[in-house]
Amino acid sequence: MRNLIFSILLIVAASCGVDSTETGTSFFNEGVLDYSYSDTSSVKLATVCYDKLATDGAARLLIGSHDDERLGRLTSAAYFQVMPSGAVTLKDDDVTLDYLALSLHYDGYSYYDTTQEMTLHVHRVTEEIAVNDDGYLYNNDSFTIEEEPLGSITFKPRPHSSDSLEIRMPDALGQEIFAMAKAEDVDVSSPEDFLKYFRGLALLPDSTLSASLIGFNTTPELRLYYNDRSVTPVKQRYVNFAASGVHSVKVTKDRGTSALAGLTDTYSKVSSVETDDVSFIQAGGGLALRVEIPYLRELKQIENFYVVQATLEIYTVRRSGGDYTALPSQLQVYPVDRDNIVIGQFNTGAVLVEDLDLGRDNRYVLDVTSFVKQQMETVELNNNALLFTLTDNFSVSANRLYAAAASGDYDTRVRIYYATLNN
Repeated sequence: MRNLIFSILLIVAASCGVDSTETGTSFFNEGVLDYSYSDTSSVKLATVCYDKLATDGAARLLIGSHDDERLGRLTSAAYFQVMPSGAVTLKDDDVTLDYLALSLHYDGYSYYDTTQEMTLHVHRVTEEIAVNDDGYLYNNDSFTIEEEPLGSITFKPRPHSSDSLEIRMPDALGQEIFAMAKAEDVDVSSPEDFLKYFRGLALLPDSTLSASLIGFNTTPELRLYYNDRSVTPVKQRYVNFAASGVHSVKVTKDRGTSALAGLTDTYSKVSSVETDDVSFIQAGGGLALRVEIPYLRELKQIENFYVVQATLEIYTVRRSGGDYTALPSQLQVYPVDRDNIVIGQFNTGAVLVEDLDLGRDNRYVLDVTSFVKQQMETVELNNNALLFTLTDNFSVSANRLYAAAASGDYDTRVRIYYATLNN
């Protein structure tokens, strides 16, 4: 019996430890209960892509562009509407135009090196920013814009600053809106009328630079500053055109000629064999990690074989995390079928266990006992797997993870603890 057990486990085991005990044998007529574990190297990794992610209800405007050494260039832009809260009037003769500017506020998020300068361009949108027929805006939606930017700024991001980022708009546009406010023009008489005149703004990064991706809050403001000379000393005031709540983040990916360039839909996958024994997660880019645990049905064929616990350990590529590319503290996990369609749920996520001494042996740990047992009991053949993504703001973040496959320095594996009754 023992020979049968080990002959089958050799298919999946990288190493095996055995500890025999008679504890609990009162539950059996006779025999010895062996407790063992298997470190299996048969886990298969692949990268899949969820290319269409809703961004209209997202918690931030993600802006920036970065050329990742393994994943290629990720670029994120934003489209949004601004409008007054009501009619805009500046009838007083003692007011004069100062300037027009777009004001942006950091939300505290950043990814990649923020010591590098980045450049942003503001363009006027020339069509309505409207949701799709299903009521959503997605990360692949875009809207027509004027080719010439209204304003630009080059700066070093300060994502944790409470200061706002201000981009000056053309004086001619400021004078136009100021004149309409003075004349009580119909285009500034209500939010709805203003949106017909001014469809919105697009905030685009310079995608020729490899800089960071920065989070701004979803309440940008177009401010028309003017000087009030009716008071002494002269006071600067402004009319605020605030975000309407309608916004969209557009994310583009350039994977070059890599194997990941072929990921075009949810149903496809790229094995780690094709990507140098590494598979990936990338928020914003829509990449998720697929983990398959083969040979589980074979374990079911072993007589008197009982799985006690199964633990999945996803190892990261050494030194793939850093000061500006921190590893996420947890990964969200979903059971999926062969087409990467979610078929269940996990109540817990995979938790990061860091190597605080050397910073190399970092891994995510997840109890997969229920999944392993379910797969062992499933009669029909299937290609079910576990899918891992990031937990927060997946569609409007840039965090990424490099997962080491079985032939890597630190390979992802499943440790199966089991008991066998030997007569």
